Amino acid sequence: MRSKSGQSRVTQLDGLRGIAALVVVACHVMSTLPGIGSAVSGDRSAELTAAESWAVFSPLHVLWNGTPAVHVFFVLSGFVLVLPFTRPGAAKSWAQYYAKRFFRLYLPAWASLAVAVALILMIPRTASPLQSPWADMYVIDPSVGQVFKDSLLMLSASTINTPLWSLKWEVAFSLLLPAYVFIALRWRRFWHVKIGIALLLAVVGALQDVDWLSYLPIFAIGAVLGAERERISALTRSWPRGGWFVVAAAGIFLANAEWISPEQPIPGVEAVVTVGALLIVLLFVSCGSAKKLGDTAVAQWLGRVSFSLYLVHLPIILAGVTLLRSVSLPLALAVSVVASFVIAELFFRYVEQPAHRLSTAAGRAVERRTRRGERVETPYIPATPAAAPAPVERQPVRVMADATSGHR
Repeated sequence: MRSKSGQSRVTQLDGLRGIAALVVVACHVMSTLPGIGSAVSGDRSAELTAAESWAVFSPLHVLWNGTPAVHVFFVLSGFVLVLPFTRPGAAKSWAQYYAKRFFRLYLPAWASLAVAVALILMIPRTASPLQSPWADMYVIDPSVGQVFKDSLLMLSASTINTPLWSLKWEVAFSLLLPAYVFIALRWRRFWHVKIGIALLLAVVGALQDVDWLSYLPIFAIGAVLGAERERISALTRSWPRGGWFVVAAAGIFLANAEWISPEQPIPGVEAVVTVGALLIVLLFVSCGSAKKLGDTAVAQWLGRVSFSLYLVHLPIILAGVTLLRSVSLPLALAVSVVASFVIAELFFRYVEQPAHRLSTAAGRAVERRTRRGERVETPYIPATPAAAPAPVERQPVRVMADATSGHR
């Protein structure tokens, strides 16, 4: 489960993250099309062509279904963040962790918000019959208050850059990580029970429409999977290829449960989607074929820029559609997708990577300050010189032999 560098990094999960980010991009591209976008925005009775019906109400929808992709993100976050604490002797410097996590999340998010506002100012979003009602929902004239609220990443995001909504739960999970680590590393034999309880909580949250109870347990599932990855790999190592086919099919079907028919989905369907996301992550953790897919060069590149791509793609797509829809909507979408990939790479190089470096530097600075504080809190007490021992009067040593000669 280690990468070539010897670090505790499950490389195929980087690829899975990249694939999930690509699915989110595809979701927003497809949702911009008038017919499909009407169905996505809630009108399941909208008239669709045969091709559109297949795209929406068939397993093909999983290729552009953003909801399970975000659930996969949440499982992966739980998995990845708990990994450093599973190594023997791992230090738990929470002050250092929080400093690093702040810069890791907030700096790219703030930069993406700035990109979104700049694009809206240059190319104001407007409603149009040439695009879907879903795309019309993102028409907004940003206010300072909305930008400030979105920058906190702890409240519901506006439509300036909607993907920021998921970072609200990433931040909440990051703040609560000590509790997740405690749960993941205690009662190790009952890992399957812990996953079951987390799924049950997610079901309750979905049925009661309580967001925090729907989403936060997903991170717990990932944390337990991360803590028990070796045990799970050992249990599944002998599974036949046909068994993994069943897991893959079940994962795709359950992840797509919201769109298995034109009827309105059943209450609590998001918990079913979570089960699908769990099976997909399990597939990439333990199945050889899925590992190879995750380790391909394309998947690894997508994984490398996945966070940047996730943050910047929607404002770019909406700007491109607004600018070019009167010429050709398919052309506008094609140009927007290419631009999203290019800008994601640039964003990664000039925003996300510097944020990584600053995050590492901040963590080291906090660690040094913590150690310095520990030395200050422990007063230095000079050693008291020991008293010189009293002189011992030397006595002649006589060796006496007795009947048990050989012992002294």
